[in-house]
Amino acid sequence: MTSPGAAPVLTPASVLWLSREGGVAHFPGLVRPRRIHCALCSETQRVELQRLLTALAQACPSDGTPTGADRRLLHLSVEDAAGTVVWALTVAEDAAPEALLEWWRRAGAGPGQGENAGPA
Repeated sequence: MTSPGAAPVLTPASVLWLSREGGVAHFPGLVRPRRIHCALCSETQRVELQRLLTALAQACPSDGTPTGADRRLLHLSVEDAAGTVVWALTVAEDAAPEALLEWWRRAGAGPGQGENAGPA
């Protein structure tokens, strides 16, 4: 697994998993992991995801998981073609770029509820 400070290079074989947890109330629909299959993304979309992950990895400290009683967390992980997790990062949701949260929302609205359907 790469260190949290270095985002992996996304290839068509990569799968990005996004999930949320925490906050004051528990809503199962918000917790369900969403996945983005990079093979279903255009080159432009994959470049955007790469940029977002790189910026987030550089901005977030690698000294642990954010804490807070009512803080919502965003868990990100990237799997390779074999399904092995090659990178993972947990950040406070309020530290995540809005564009990444939009990917999370759209992935939950796509075919199969939880699959691709990122921004065009």
